[in-house]
Amino acid sequence: MVQQIKTALIVFSSLALLACGGGGSSSSGNSNTGGSSAAPMAIGVPEALTVITGAPLNFTGQASSTVGVITNMYWQVENLTLSANPLASVSNADCKTMQKSSTGTEASCVLQVAPPALLTADATYKLTLNAVDVKGNTIKASTTLLVKQEASTTANPVAKVGSSLTASTGDKVTLTCAGSGGTPAATGEPYSYQWVISDALGTTINLATTDTATTTFTAPVVAVASALKFQCRVTDDKQKVGTATQTVTVTPVVKPTVVPISYSGGVVNAGATITLDGSKSVKYDANGKVDTSTPIFYLWKQKSGPAVEIFNSASSVASTALPKFINSRTAFVFTLNASNSSISPGGFSLDPIAQMDVVFYVDPLPPISLVSYTPTQVVASGGVVTLKVDAPSNTGSNIVYYSWSQVAGPTVFIAGGTTGNAGFVAPTVSSDTVLIFRASGSYQPITVANPATASIDVIVLVQAAPK
Repeated sequence: MVQQIKTALIVFSSLALLACGGGGSSSSGNSNTGGSSAAPMAIGVPEALTVITGAPLNFTGQASSTVGVITNMYWQVENLTLSANPLASVSNADCKTMQKSSTGTEASCVLQVAPPALLTADATYKLTLNAVDVKGNTIKASTTLLVKQEASTTANPVAKVGSSLTASTGDKVTLTCAGSGGTPAATGEPYSYQWVISDALGTTINLATTDTATTTFTAPVVAVASALKFQCRVTDDKQKVGTATQTVTVTPVVKPTVVPISYSGGVVNAGATITLDGSKSVKYDANGKVDTSTPIFYLWKQKSGPAVEIFNSASSVASTALPKFINSRTAFVFTLNASNSSISPGGFSLDPIAQMDVVFYVDPLPPISLVSYTPTQVVASGGVVTLKVDAPSNTGSNIVYYSWSQVAGPTVFIAGGTTGNAGFVAPTVSSDTVLIFRASGSYQPITVANPATASIDVIVLVQAAPK
């Protein structure tokens, strides 16, 4: 266990130490009476302290007066670190519990504090002891407490799962979990999650995801009612873990049941044509055996994401072309519907419909950056000039559209202005003249409504014709 750098309890052994102001920073601040040059009061506090554990701490301060009884003592606590949490507890700051000598001219007060339960950085606190005697003289002294971030101590996070569920073979089952307590992360997701199948009772279970708060699975085939157990593990920012178990009781099928299965999904690029494959779906008869003698009816439908057209949506295997132009990673969710009877386009069937969601994450096309192999050219008046620009290989097989424009110099006609290879005839000039042309590139035809996403300038110096 990490030990404290200095002990939290400092006891002063003699009042001779008090006469010197104690072991901590001391501010005399006396209000003297009479003409005496000697300070009528003395005070002492512990030296500055650094701790790396969250154990409670005691700070003992002492004061004395040469002119009368100590009538009042009290501690003040200040937070010197911006946005740091306050101390978890502060006791006896008003010194209601105070020890005095028989004459009352010497007194001590113990301040009890506990470091914060949660710190995101090192935090410093200022502790000031004040004392007043019967003549109205005052004195104070301060010390500091530095609490290192590793002193932050919290209980493990708490995992709370959904209530116990009952499902039939082939049903889609949703498991839910929520974390609380512990030390949640200050940014991003406060907790991380992990689902573990703790008791499958010999069945085969495939969780849709294992690292999210909510996950799903298809209830497996069972011969008798079976209680399956799933453990959710919640991990906080301190890598402390809390667990809880959700139970799902699966009952046997009592009639033919369709189980939709698809291994489609994943991360793809914008513009890709994807396959929605539900051909591995199965049907079980009333005895829980696979039934291949009767057909399964399908319907693929889009659940979320920018709308796309699904081809062969009433087949086990369908397809769709994803949009080419998106700005950020976008989720497209498709639902595989399966039933013993045909399913209408609106999603109606005479028999129960089983469903499974398939998710594709679509990344935008890589950014275009243009390059010119002849960024600067020198030609004679009347010469033929070739303007060539290209996009690097990171654009892959995606088509890049080009557009050339002139931004400086005498106007010329640009041939092939919508290709990567353009050209023009240099004008006849009487003095050396600079012409500047701009090549623009985009994954879609360049128009006013669809401006280019990348551009590069090419400079042509036209030399004057000989005189």
